[in-house]
Amino acid sequence: MELFRKVKEIRAGAYITAASVTDIFFIIRKETHDTRRLYVVMDNIFRVVSVLSVTEQDIKEAFGKKWKDFEDCVQYTTGKNNRIDYIITVNHKDYEDDLLPVITPAAWIEMIDHTQRN
Repeated sequence: MELFRKVKEIRAGAYITAASVTDIFFIIRKETHDTRRLYVVMDNIFRVVSVLSVTEQDIKEAFGKKWKDFEDCVQYTTGKNNRIDYIITVNHKDYEDDLLPVITPAAWIEMIDHTQRN
């Protein structure tokens, strides 16, 4: 949640893929067991991030890369094709390409804090 607070605070452009929305929805529902709270949390997320469409081109390009984790490859490919600056994830080990930087939420927050201090 600290990541979302920082994104909102500095008004950074933040994106998730359409495929991530269903994953996030499932995880929050599983953790909260509260449909009303689920929709409040999702609404708050949508106030901070925009949703990127995953195209057929993204899927085919990701499939052609033959990564061990196809879902992460789709995220990466969609981000790269939309010219985002970073992939922010705690699961950086499965990202096999280095054309798009992959950093942890803590590293991104530290980078932003450092930039704001200077």
